[in-house]
Amino acid sequence: MSTDRPEFQRTASLFPDPPPAPPASLARAFVAQPRASDAERGAALLEGLNEAQRAAVVHGDGPLLILAGAGSGKTRVITRRIAYLTQVRAVHPGAVLAITFTNKAAGEMRERCAQLGVPHGAWVATFHSTCARILRREIEHLEGYTRDFTIYDTDDRSKLIRDLIKNAGFDTTAYKPGDVGAWISERKNRELAAEGSGEQGFSDQVFQRVYKDYAAALRKNNALDFDDLLVKVIELFDSVPGVRDLYADRFRHVLVDEYQDTNRIQYRMLRHLTTFHRNLAVCGDPDQSIYAWRGADVRNILDFEKDYPGARVVKLEENYRSSQNILDAAQAVIRNNRQRKDKELRSQKGPGEKLAVLQCSDEDDEAREIAFRIRALADEGRSHDEFAIFYRANFMQRALERALRLTSIPYQIVAGTEFYQRREIKDLVAYLRVMVNAQDDEACVRALGVPARGIGDKSIEDLRQWSLDRRVPLLRAVQSEEARALVKGRARAALQAFAGAMERLVVHANGPASIAIQAAIEEANYWEWLAKSAERDEVDREANVQELLGHAEQYDAQAPEGGLRGFLQDIALVSDADGFERDMPKVALMTLHAAKGLEFPCVFVAGVEEDLLPHQRAVAGASGGSEQGIEEERRLFYVGMTRAQERLVLTHATLRRHFGGEVYCRPSRFLDEIPRPLVHGLEDESEALGDYVAEPSAPAQAVLSVGDMVEHDHFGRGRVEMLAGTGTNARASVRFERHGTKQLLLAYARLKKLGGGRR
Repeated sequence: MSTDRPEFQRTASLFPDPPPAPPASLARAFVAQPRASDAERGAALLEGLNEAQRAAVVHGDGPLLILAGAGSGKTRVITRRIAYLTQVRAVHPGAVLAITFTNKAAGEMRERCAQLGVPHGAWVATFHSTCARILRREIEHLEGYTRDFTIYDTDDRSKLIRDLIKNAGFDTTAYKPGDVGAWISERKNRELAAEGSGEQGFSDQVFQRVYKDYAAALRKNNALDFDDLLVKVIELFDSVPGVRDLYADRFRHVLVDEYQDTNRIQYRMLRHLTTFHRNLAVCGDPDQSIYAWRGADVRNILDFEKDYPGARVVKLEENYRSSQNILDAAQAVIRNNRQRKDKELRSQKGPGEKLAVLQCSDEDDEAREIAFRIRALADEGRSHDEFAIFYRANFMQRALERALRLTSIPYQIVAGTEFYQRREIKDLVAYLRVMVNAQDDEACVRALGVPARGIGDKSIEDLRQWSLDRRVPLLRAVQSEEARALVKGRARAALQAFAGAMERLVVHANGPASIAIQAAIEEANYWEWLAKSAERDEVDREANVQELLGHAEQYDAQAPEGGLRGFLQDIALVSDADGFERDMPKVALMTLHAAKGLEFPCVFVAGVEEDLLPHQRAVAGASGGSEQGIEEERRLFYVGMTRAQERLVLTHATLRRHFGGEVYCRPSRFLDEIPRPLVHGLEDESEALGDYVAEPSAPAQAVLSVGDMVEHDHFGRGRVEMLAGTGTNARASVRFERHGTKQLLLAYARLKKLGGGRR
């Protein structure tokens, strides 16, 4: 490999001198004893691991596939392997690249590595962060970009696409920016050209036109969206082989977590990076591949042994999370899939409780029963953060929220409005983006509007046209007296003031993030602007800005070399999964997709019904001859089940209101795949048909019969029409005089049997 080309002139800087040893407070015993032999360090690293975990940690060179079942300690294995490579095998930390999918997971992995004494220098990051880091160094090999490029999030993308749709003369209600953006994202991740194949309708032509305009606008703004971070690295590696060779030679060991979630672009990137050494260790579980809708390809992990002949396969089958009953039920379901690799999970926690399956009359009844169970368990001493409620579709959230509020149960919605999507945060970040990237026209437009300066849309359009004619950024137009002369009245003075403010702010582009934010707040007089707008909503926007400042100060302390540019990159790559606050004593509500990677003592999965789980889109696809959609839905259900540590409750309704209508629902086919002996509520056919067995120890007044008159604290008087179940799953169908028929769990309904017996 020749090193005469300019791409290789910075090779030495990629391997800085080894930094000092980590603080003793972060290191374990084997780090605090530098004279320890390799054997002693290795023994310390392997302590507490089971046989399969040890085999994965000590694996030598060559490809390695770690099939890690749910709750099998895969993060522990990956971090121990990094420590083993750097401390026992003396691999330079700068030659190790470890990739995962969320910033939170990457942060936890870095913390564990530090605790294990891994020297500073290893790259432990997400795919997007890794690509952004490479592009900050190398993107100038691609024409039209500089290292100060801006990273656009989904909201930025939608706003830009909305403008492009309007400029092209199309209707944004007929061609929604979100739909167009999702279409563009899919084509990028699947490496498809903007132009389709075969016959094309008018809509196809609109999408293709906007795609081309979008790509041109990004280049003009010196900006990349999330997908571009991956796409441009592949473009760089394909077009400049010397750069590819530089990184392929540098990273002697590449480790990837959640490999089953990789898409084609990520797969190609890993192939590039392992060109020379083939030291690729991937960890994942085909049974938990649930992101096909955003391009993930389960074949990447299923075909790993074909792609890397001679690969060693290690199965992690000891589960440290869930009881055996939960695992047996989940495995019975997932075995119905064909696209998988077989494994047998064994619990370290014993059999545990049976699952519960609850049939409810409608979504309100379902939500109420879940809330009653949570309240009863909380009364027994459980903290609210031990509970999670999962659902397939966001519309189900409404009934669940209402029931929790009525029972005074605190909750948080995971992946709701993200902090960095809030208006006041986007305002300030716009200033910061212009400070480091003068070509970012979209950020410049937003900054011009905050605070309100009296600069109207017509004035901005005139400035945009001036800048387009001269092929310069919008900020250059704002700074030009010639361009400002096009604007009349007070707006001209406002533009001149903004230009002066940006000249003063740009000096902070190379400094700490917190100083830059404070300067932007002062130049924009932002505190006063927030005070004036405070009456218009109930959001504490000042507190959010203070939180942004606090985060920037923390970032400056932890990564002083990053500066404002590093901070902007860090916040741009925050994902939905990073929004879950684990230490809040609240019940967690989230979609099944958002539940990936989490665990809770008590889990409720709502809406386990046909056309909901599996979703109707998957069912429709299966009727057309493809089972892939059903298999993905089954994997999604499996992921939800295996989040539970101790208790798992599955609920379904017989009627559900949606889109203004009523839909009668059938229990999901997945419930039929669970062995009946594992589940309360499905033990035998007689119970499913309505037989009721009273608890021997129940007080006389609590033993009900069909026809009894009862009273409920909320619904009033009613008559028992049906009894079913045993123990905590015993339930009654009661027709109330004022509220109609309700399905109630007897353990929580507190029904009072009225004198006079039956009617």
